Amino acid sequence: MHTYDVHIMNGEVIDGTGAPKFKSDIVIDNGKIIAVFPPENGDVRDPSENHFLSNFKAKYTLDAENKIISPGFIDVHTHDDDNVFLDPTMSSKISQGVTTCIAGNCGISLAPFSYKGDVPAPIALLGKSEVFRFPRVKDYRTEFEDKPSTVNVALLTGHSMLRVEAMNGEFERPASKHEINKMVDCLKTALEDGSIGLSTGLAYPAANDAPTSEIIELAKILPEFDGVFTTHMRNEAIDVIKSVNETIKISSSTKVRTVISHHKCAGRENWGKSKTTLKLIEEAKKDNFLDLDCYPYTASSTMLLKSFVKRADKVLVTWSDNYPDISGEDLNDLSKKFDLSIDKTIDKLYPAGAIYFQMDDEDLNRILMFPGSMIGSDGIPGDRHPHPRLWGTFPRVLGKYSREMKLFPLEEAVYKMTGKSAEVFGLKSRGTIDVGNYADLVIFNPDTIIDKASYKSPKLHSEGIESVFVNGKIVWENDGATNNRPGMFLPGKDFIN
Repeated sequence: MHTYDVHIMNGEVIDGTGAPKFKSDIVIDNGKIIAVFPPENGDVRDPSENHFLSNFKAKYTLDAENKIISPGFIDVHTHDDDNVFLDPTMSSKISQGVTTCIAGNCGISLAPFSYKGDVPAPIALLGKSEVFRFPRVKDYRTEFEDKPSTVNVALLTGHSMLRVEAMNGEFERPASKHEINKMVDCLKTALEDGSIGLSTGLAYPAANDAPTSEIIELAKILPEFDGVFTTHMRNEAIDVIKSVNETIKISSSTKVRTVISHHKCAGRENWGKSKTTLKLIEEAKKDNFLDLDCYPYTASSTMLLKSFVKRADKVLVTWSDNYPDISGEDLNDLSKKFDLSIDKTIDKLYPAGAIYFQMDDEDLNRILMFPGSMIGSDGIPGDRHPHPRLWGTFPRVLGKYSREMKLFPLEEAVYKMTGKSAEVFGLKSRGTIDVGNYADLVIFNPDTIIDKASYKSPKLHSEGIESVFVNGKIVWENDGATNNRPGMFLPGKDFIN
């Protein structure tokens, strides 16, 4: 009789492809799925051995009757670059079923970066100067492999990091040809070290003066490495349509796999523009590799910036270096408390973070329903009072938007956070339940799964997540993290070194 690591019995499998669910058992061994078969039929051949599974036992058996077994959720938009080291349990993610994080988004990444001067927004979102300790991506990978977390991590290279370093901090202008060449060389090295692509944060001071041509020069080297290009666009408000067109130009001229990050239409005067942006994206997809991600909330969160405050209905301050005790307070209330104008209050608090209430439910629903849209939390783990998306994004999609509002079937919801994401970001043998794939799995109750985190209490565990496996090891059970840290660094497809 053969003994395997894990036998999950009697579950309803949603395999991450969008196909209808089916009743099945799953057997895991050595970190991978070795069998998926109907409970009543154990006569399934072990692909690595010349025998059937009808006569076997498991070290760990779990009955998933009336539960869903799905691939582990892939959070395609995170800022967990350093959080995987600071909090290796990664409870904010595994508690909602996330097994893989894509870090290095919005043009900011912990690696590669060795610049020691003052850094512009939004680089401070990742932490203070001492966190930037990785001159190369291979240095980041080495530390993660020495000190793994519960989740897998893949790292994008931030354009703002390349820019600040190549331009020696003089970022308020277009880069010269020589500076662009330095950025290209650094990006190539990062890709060779295992980066999966390039991200931009064109809405922020660090990159706002970069012309489209500068981005194209960098993006055009990505296909050689099968890298992905993700972009926090130049504008998500009054010029959101113009920014989508700029992104389409970059994608079409470079033929790079492109993802529009956290697509939204911010500010009341821009509500409804998703009808136009999604039509543009749909048309562009006919000739380009163009996708988007989104989070299921009508409030965003980032640095406290005057230009962002002006278009928001309400602003909550999430942290302030100058006033550490201030978190979760309304900016208008703070303005009255300090007896200062809003602009002067921002100056007094800065550097600081904020939550901006500025989007419309109809736009959000439309973007969530867009075929193939992916789910990313965009959570900021360093915030003292974070946006609830850090803890609640994925159960919220499954519970509120799929089960309750019926925007899409559960199978499609799972596809948006598993199979689609793995395909777009080039994650090998992940994102679907299939023999030979890594055993990143979530077992959840489809009737009860829901987010509990709120703007008032943002760090609450979601309900309905029963068990989470990463690379065959259980990392979440009984509403708590285990001591297992099986996370892997996931390099790009053409990883060289």
